[in-house]
Amino acid sequence: MSGLYIRKFIDRLQQAELKGQKDFVCPLADAKNLHNDITRLLLDLEALKQAAEQPPESVTVELEGGSF
Repeated sequence: MSGLYIRKFIDRLQQAELKGQKDFVCPLADAKNLHNDITRLLLDLEALKQAAEQPPESVTVELEGGSF
């Protein structure tokens, strides 16, 4: 996940703050791309959370001495 549009939004917001702007306007295409990045991020986070909640796989190892 690149998060390109999240970083772009943060950069544009910081620039607006530095310039003392009171309003921030975002083109609809950028807003949609930001929405997509945030949605992907949340889906990835949910998948990681579910993977962490699964019980660990158990492994059984049997050792035999044979004729030792």
